[in-house]
Amino acid sequence: MNPQYAYGWAVPFLCAYLLWRKVAQASPPAGPSRIPAGADVFSPGGEARGEGSPAIQGSEVGGQTSELHPPSSIFYLLLAVCAFLYLPTRLIQEANPEWRLVSWALAIEVIGLTLLTVHLVLGVSTQRPSDFGLRTSDFTFPICFFLVAVPWPTFLEAPLIQGLMRANIGVTTELLGVLGVPAVQHGNVIEIATGRVGIDEACSGIRSLQAALMLSLFFGELYALSARRRALCVLAGFALAFAFNVCRTLLLTQVGVAKGVGAVASWHDPAGVAILVACFLSLWLLAVLMKREKSGAGLPPVSSNVAQASPPASPASVPAGKFPDFPPHSPALNVQGSMFDVRPLRPSPLAPRPLTHHPSSIFHLRWISVALGAWLLLVEGGTELWYRSHEWFVPKTTAWHVEFPRNNPTFRYLPFSDNTRQFLRYDEGLNGVWQEGEDRKWQAIFLRWNPGRIAVHLAKSHTPEVCLTAAGRELVSQSGLRAVPVHGLQLPFRSYVVKDETGPLHVFYCLWDDRASAQSFRTTSMTYANRFAPVLAGRRNSGQRSLEIALWGIADQNEADAAFTRELEKLIKVEK
Repeated sequence: MNPQYAYGWAVPFLCAYLLWRKVAQASPPAGPSRIPAGADVFSPGGEARGEGSPAIQGSEVGGQTSELHPPSSIFYLLLAVCAFLYLPTRLIQEANPEWRLVSWALAIEVIGLTLLTVHLVLGVSTQRPSDFGLRTSDFTFPICFFLVAVPWPTFLEAPLIQGLMRANIGVTTELLGVLGVPAVQHGNVIEIATGRVGIDEACSGIRSLQAALMLSLFFGELYALSARRRALCVLAGFALAFAFNVCRTLLLTQVGVAKGVGAVASWHDPAGVAILVACFLSLWLLAVLMKREKSGAGLPPVSSNVAQASPPASPASVPAGKFPDFPPHSPALNVQGSMFDVRPLRPSPLAPRPLTHHPSSIFHLRWISVALGAWLLLVEGGTELWYRSHEWFVPKTTAWHVEFPRNNPTFRYLPFSDNTRQFLRYDEGLNGVWQEGEDRKWQAIFLRWNPGRIAVHLAKSHTPEVCLTAAGRELVSQSGLRAVPVHGLQLPFRSYVVKDETGPLHVFYCLWDDRASAQSFRTTSMTYANRFAPVLAGRRNSGQRSLEIALWGIADQNEADAAFTRELEKLIKVEK
């Protein structure tokens, strides 16, 4: 949904690979004991136990016996909390699909349910790994790795994007000066001799930064790096992402200087793919080097006690009917067909054992799985029923659209760039300019989003105060919200005055929510009250429309407002 997280499609496959790798590296369950029938089994302390010994039913770790037991009350409490919180989270998410806090809450709840289920599947044990040689902790990182595909919190992402843009353009402008290319920075735009090169969010480095974080964490787990090395890998990924994006911006600007600004679009996407591949290969090489350094430094020193250990006694020195005294963990004890008649030892308590799931464990797994599956289905069905039941009684609001003055000889359509279409993902988009007299120029942009989960986010995240300043324009003033009557409608408009080379530029912006009880910009403040209000009212996204009109050639604000009202009457057409 969000092009900044386009790498997210690969995350589930990487998680699946890490999970498969954990299982493949685990020791397979041991088969039945190969101790001959009737033979005694020696314990580490020298005591012999028969086949019916209680130690066979469990395992000893550090002298303590661990037995499988049903889940504890804490397990049930955590499972119940995660399952219960899934209900309000889904209700809120349906009305606020773009809310980052809800996305994180939902992801954490699902991860919690998954880890608790894995803990139950492996068999609950207090002191030892499961019968598969695995612990729940072995699955923690692969399952939590899904979080790298969850959009970052807005309070962190928004300033980071703007900061990266300004830093990228600032460094590129300085490098162009070193290379002898005249360049001036205007916000997020670089002005060169052939025109202006705009730097969008994709060029800022945020996509590469997020992808570098994902790759750094993946390589750190793949090569089992230490925590310090993983942190270094993440920092290196951030540095590489920024450096490669500066190279990309520098390349695009050089193309604009040599071939004109129009040629930049054809180089934009190939340059982006090239830096992502370069960043990927650089991080991979760095992780491999860290792994080799770790392997070389991790060899344990040879103990001097091993060299000084006494050799085993010869057969001649062993009295009849006696067994020689071997050093602890002597290889001779495990060699079959030895010259000594040594009875086999009991397998190590840490070795994988045959499956010993108690019937109670299987019972708990079955009923918890059934109960959890039924609850999730109930939540999804209840969420849909809640919003459908309220939507049945919501009357459809009057729809409207924009008709440009095609009969004006000066009118012409302005096509949207591929990046704009990909980023905004609108269902209908119109952009046109025309002249009125000799000194007045108009431009109108109309966008419409059909009902869906992404419309509200895209419509409300690109307002003039954000986009105009990002394009290098200086915002002089901004008015409050006012309703403009047009053909029986009350369209909510906000006006802006922007500094332009030819004089003041007046911009009028309207955002319309289809089937909303009241039209306003309150939702742009995104307070908790505005988030929860549509949930309680059972109102989810039903589509948006936006209209942005720019006017050049009028200095007085009142005169510009009057001209805008007259022109709006001509543009708006109400749908019957």
